[in-house]
Order: sequence, then structure tokens, then C-alpha cells
Amino acid sequence: MENWVSAVEFSKITGMDMETIHGMITRKEIDFREDDGVIYINTEEGTKMIVPQAMKSLSKVEDNEHINLDFVEKTISTILNLHEKVIASKDETVSVLKEENMFLKEALISVQEILEDERSNVKVLTGQLENCQEELKFVKKKYKLMWGKVIEDYKPKNNF
Repeated sequence: MENWVSAVEFSKITGMDMETIHGMITRKEIDFREDDGVIYINTEEGTKMIVPQAMKSLSKVEDNEHINLDFVEKTISTILNLHEKVIASKDETVSVLKEENMFLKEALISVQEILEDERSNVKVLTGQLENCQEELKFVKKKYKLMWGKVIEDYKPKNNF
């Protein structure tokens, strides 16, 4: 299983400067590829190159201790794999949050459109209500004019 990290990430993980990494690339000591101008390094191959250097520095400092080379390689490889998984899950989380954000924006726009439609409906209904009220006033006046005189004339003249 191959895991690829950018040269910058590889530099951060290993603590090596970029010049050393580029030197190793030009000497073809580590497996690399270039995509869109970004250099990616195979972490398994990179750990095999770093572990001997680390072993040399450890052996200079501590001659009495013996460190299992396979254990160190597996540990570094495991750490790099976990690092890749964390980065992948971070990217996945970011993409999910972006999708949710787009969904919420679309929902907000939809609600705003509905609100504008409802406002226009309220204006239309308010206008219709005002027209009905004016018509009712007119009908009341007309009724009083038509029937008011008849009612006054109809009043009984005898008072018991």
C-alpha cells in the first residue's frame, strides 16, 4: 500500500529541510512523483531512507542500546498512515460542511422568495379588503337613502 504526501508535508513530518529532500530526489534515493507542479513522496520509501539516517544518529549517541530497525520503520510508517487518514478525514469533513452550507444557503434563498410572494399576496388581499369595505359603506348609504324615507312614512300615526 503506497501513501503519498507532498514534499512540504514530508519535510514537516521528518524534520528535514527542503534542500535535503530535493537532494534525495535528484539522487533518486526516494520514490517521488509530480502532479500539477507539486512533488509527492512515497512515505514507505521515504521511511526506509530516513530510518537508516536516524539509526546512525542514534547509534552515535547511544552505542549500548540496540534498536530494531523493522520496529522503527513500522512505527514511522504507521504514524504516516495515521497522518494520511487524519488529513483525508479533515478534507472529507470540510467538503461535508461546504455541502451543508450550500444547502442552507439554497434553503434561505427559497424562504426569502416565499416571503416575497406572501408579502405580495398580503398587499393584494389588503387592497381587496379596502375595496370591499368601501363597497359596504356605499351599500349602507344607498340602503338608508332608499328605505329611510319609507320607514319614516310607515310609522303608525295613532299612539295608544
